[in-house]
Parts: sequence; structure tokens; C-alpha cells
Amino acid sequence: MALIAAVAARLALYRLRDGILRPVAAMAVAPLGLLAHLGWVGHQMGDYGGYFRLQSGAWAHEWDYGRHTLDVLTSVPVGHFDYLSAWPFADLIGVGVVLLALALLPLLIRLRPPAVLMVYTVLTVVLVLGSQQIFGNVSRHTHQLMLLGIAALASGSYAGYGLFELGVP
Repeated sequence: MALIAAVAARLALYRLRDGILRPVAAMAVAPLGLLAHLGWVGHQMGDYGGYFRLQSGAWAHEWDYGRHTLDVLTSVPVGHFDYLSAWPFADLIGVGVVLLALALLPLLIRLRPPAVLMVYTVLTVVLVLGSQQIFGNVSRHTHQLMLLGIAALASGSYAGYGLFELGVP
């Protein structure tokens, strides 16, 4: 979020819409929340590098330049599940979501959304794919997607029935 605030402030400076003081103040204040959180976690753990130690040790989530993602993307389609934290069904869904995100990213670029949204989206995809993660986390949202998809189909079919069978104006 701090980087997004910095991009927005830089755009505001470029356009000179809000003057100079407000964007510069936003760029200065933006990273303070992140630094405060890292400091608090470090203080609680008694080690100011504790957040990163906790992230790699307990959460098995650290920056690895995409090695784990590539391992999962090349293992799951051929039926190999000998990588870290293998969950075959959840990983299959995760691979599908990653491939769908990569396919939709050029469409987003073609739509030319606001620069802040573009930077946020691209950086999120890069951070997720460039770090070691447990792909089973991706599939936790599929339950919501299935539930909302079923609800959308049910309401759509009822609306079609009401319009075309009952003749309700």
C-alpha cells in the first residue's frame, strides 16, 4: 500500500493538481504504517527481523524469485505432488487461478485503467508469483465463488422463468 500511495502522490505531483505539499507529505507518511507494524512485531518477538523470520519459518512464505510457483505449475499438471505443502485438489484450483490471472492481465493492460490500479494489480501478481506460498490458500475463495455462482444461476433462472413463462412485465 505504501508503494501505491507513492505512485498516486507521484502522479499528483506530475499533474500539479494538488500542489506540492500534499503529495510530498503523502509519500513521506505512506511507509510509516508498514515500518510501525514491522517494528511492533519485532518488539513483540524480541528480534527486529522477527517478522521475516516468522514469515519464512512459521508461514512457509518467503521471496524465492518464483521457484516454488514454477515447481507447482510444472508438477501439478503432470500429477507430481512432491513439493512443499502439496494439496492436490487445492493446488489444481490454484494453478487454474494463476493461469487465469496471467491470461487476464493483458486484457487489463489493454483497458488502460488508472495507473494506481494498474501498479497495484501488477505488483500483487508479481509478489504472489515470485514468492513461496501454499497454493491451497488460493482455493479458500472457491467456496465463495461456487456459492455466489449457484445463487446467480438460481436468480437468473427464476428471473427468466418470471419473464418468459409467467409473462410478468
